[in-house]
Amino acid sequence: MKKNKFQLKREATYQQLLEAGMKSFSAKGYASTTLGDIVELTGHTKGAFYVHFKSKEQLFLHVLDYQMQITNGWTVVPKEYSPEDTTLEEVITIVLTRLGQMLKGVDNWIVVLADFYQQTKGDPIIQSALKQKYREWVGGIEKLIVVLQEKGWIPPDKDPVLIARQVIAFNEGYTLFSVLFGGTDAKVLIQGLVKLMS
Repeated sequence: MKKNKFQLKREATYQQLLEAGMKSFSAKGYASTTLGDIVELTGHTKGAFYVHFKSKEQLFLHVLDYQMQITNGWTVVPKEYSPEDTTLEEVITIVLTRLGQMLKGVDNWIVVLADFYQQTKGDPIIQSALKQKYREWVGGIEKLIVVLQEKGWIPPDKDPVLIARQVIAFNEGYTLFSVLFGGTDAKVLIQGLVKLMS
């Protein structure tokens, strides 16, 4: 069924608000981002915001869904390569580079997530939704591990769930401390991930 102009405009506004929210949260943090910041980036009004979202918290959860949507397929990137001519370190570098491109330059998102957690930790509904997102992220990394096992980079006897949990913990911890205290070194991060996986 063909969409009318109103439906197309509504979808475009929703998309603009999602992208503006993602950029604002990434740049300023969750707590410091206001609805004014978000609508200013889109040229819309707060009224337009409330047509799509009940609150800033709801927008944030939608942004998390959007990130999952735009990064769809990142776990199968290694299928394009072979262990005969690409090391595990090289393929992980390629995967993380591709993931960064899919996220449109938004990085250090773990800091924003920690901020969101702090601001909403008294709301059990939001915390439950956040825990569900975490399970989805771990599931995505688990899929990546399985692909790396199928292609021969990681031994098949390794537990993908355990590796996925270790990888997310290491990645988030490394990223958080790097942002807080400086010294981000992508090579160190990748070498740490390779050690966990192999």
